[in-house]
Amino acid sequence: MSGKKRTAAIGGGVLALALVAFFLTGDRSSGDSGFPNIPGFSQPPVCPLSGAIPKGSAADRPAVAVKVENNPVAWPLSGLEDAEVVYEELVEGGITRFMAIYHCTDASKVGPIRSAREVDPAIMSPITKILAGAGANSIVQKALDKAEIVVVNEESAGSAMERVERPGITSEHTLYGDTAALRKIGAKKFDAPPPQELFDFGGPQDGTTKASHIEIDFSGSTTVEYNWEDGKWARSEDQAIFEAETGDQIAVDNILIEEHKVNESDKIVDVAGNPSIEIEDVTGSGRAVLFRDGQALVGRWERKELADPVRFLTKAGDAMVLKEGTTWIELVPSDEGQIKGSFSFSK
Repeated sequence: MSGKKRTAAIGGGVLALALVAFFLTGDRSSGDSGFPNIPGFSQPPVCPLSGAIPKGSAADRPAVAVKVENNPVAWPLSGLEDAEVVYEELVEGGITRFMAIYHCTDASKVGPIRSAREVDPAIMSPITKILAGAGANSIVQKALDKAEIVVVNEESAGSAMERVERPGITSEHTLYGDTAALRKIGAKKFDAPPPQELFDFGGPQDGTTKASHIEIDFSGSTTVEYNWEDGKWARSEDQAIFEAETGDQIAVDNILIEEHKVNESDKIVDVAGNPSIEIEDVTGSGRAVLFRDGQALVGRWERKELADPVRFLTKAGDAMVLKEGTTWIELVPSDEGQIKGSFSFSK
């Protein structure tokens, strides 16, 4: 349970004493809400992507995923700091691209919004079927259609997306959206349910190693670093502080690294002739590391079917337990494919 004040109006002295006893002695490390299972006591809903107590009925609505570019010419980016979960994947040209997911949270301005990639249905399908993006090529669109992904693009979004002029920046880096409005448009086209439980949340686990610095090499041309500062993982990229449009450095509660076999596509190239990137093992298992609270927990990711969420397990086979809050998931190339990445961490 977080340090946030949570109250409930409950009658009866015996029940009140039971609550006090629970909060003094109860074990809340298993990722539950931290509230006792007492007859007549209704546990509040929990946001499945962050573990937080939602505002109002936010937990009942669908999530919306937004494709956000990470080309340095487009920095600073907008709205990533408001996402509950952010996936980072390698794309053509050696740069990365984000999939930012908003369920209990929203961003009034997120972007620049760019196009989808072939792996996106595999990433998002267990969480949501609503994707905001700037379109897709025919091969990617077929993959999206097969997965029944509803794509909200500039043509269908209306006022939910708009071009924002940026001096010295070309037009492809100027498309932004409002996640609340994008969600409403997507929900009209597809009756998407709220996300299923994605993570376990709770206290730290045994078997961790101290970690204060993480370095991720995606391709030899994109290097991401996280430093444990003031209770968060503060992000830098290519030796520059990674700032939001607000001027604040992006900092998150959990970093999850998933290693995957990554190859160059023989079907898709960009306008510059760079082959697209394919993650070959979207199911199966591979190495994973959870970073939280200045600690590293080494284990593995596991997924049987595309409809299943990825499970993150310790070496002993227990579920990794995340800290309540924001999570960035780094899809890092292993040394098994054509494209090789790496990561390291230190105390």
